[in-house]
Amino acid sequence: MLSAMFVTVKYGANCQEMVNLQCRVLILMAHMKRKCQCRPEDCIDLLDETGTLMNLSKVENPASEFASKYLRERERYILIRIVREESSEAICYESLLENLGKHHPDLADRLQKLSANTQTRDQQRRGSLQRRAQPLTSTPARPRPTSQSRKSSEFKGTPR
Repeated sequence: MLSAMFVTVKYGANCQEMVNLQCRVLILMAHMKRKCQCRPEDCIDLLDETGTLMNLSKVENPASEFASKYLRERERYILIRIVREESSEAICYESLLENLGKHHPDLADRLQKLSANTQTRDQQRRGSLQRRAQPLTSTPARPRPTSQSRKSSEFKGTPR
């Protein structure tokens, strides 16, 4: 007898969907997009109840890998949308379960922190790129001492 390999995914206005883990990641994610009425191009993922992002959106071969490889049976997951900013690498994680803070306050905080971390990394990366991209002439040049300036400094009693 096969064990019941399923998980519960929460989304929408406190909706739940039991899904079979013996399916491909691609099929699971397409099914969840239809259930929560996401657009086909939306990037979605799951967050477990401890706040761990499951990263199903980053699975290399979602058409051939089974969801059971990434998800624990009989667990509950929250459906989230991943929004990537066009002008940067910043990522914002949005809960697709309405009133997440009411049902899971810790998870709402966790999503905010995940989003803030990617935005901070992006800002740091852009800052270092901007510093590297500055022209060399932006640093004020110091005049090179000439023999004439050395002689004049000796007369003033200042050391070389």
